[in-house]
Amino acid sequence: MTRFGALGALIFAVSLAAPAAAADRNVKLTLDGRPVDRQGGVAVLHNGVIYADVVDLVKSFNGLLTFQGTATVISIGASTATITVGSRTMKLNGGALTMRGPVFVRNGDPYVPLDAFITQVAKAKVRVSPDRTRADISVNANPLS
Repeated sequence: MTRFGALGALIFAVSLAAPAAAADRNVKLTLDGRPVDRQGGVAVLHNGVIYADVVDLVKSFNGLLTFQGTATVISIGASTATITVGSRTMKLNGGALTMRGPVFVRNGDPYVPLDAFITQVAKAKVRVSPDRTRADISVNANPLS
């Protein structure tokens, strides 16, 4: 019994010393005013950066994905980018771009910082609400609005 008691005390002490990781928060993502994902979860605030599911983004822009181990090759229009899980560097059309945070996997799909993907790969615009609960992608926006 003393081993179990000591183990329980150790686990309790470690749980007090290590702060709990903050949970990701869903961000509502729209493309030209329409929801990208009605169920939510396609975009999340993760470690202070808005990330989005690469699979859903590429579908939204009629692009092509190729998975090569931990790397993902994305083709949209004339842009070709390669992202790698755990890396902040995106290879883009023969060059390199440092993103706000590293690519990570959530529910089996790679997530990439939204701003880098939208402005550099999809060649669109993105506007984020001040409280970072909503991100609006503009591709076919009315120039008068």
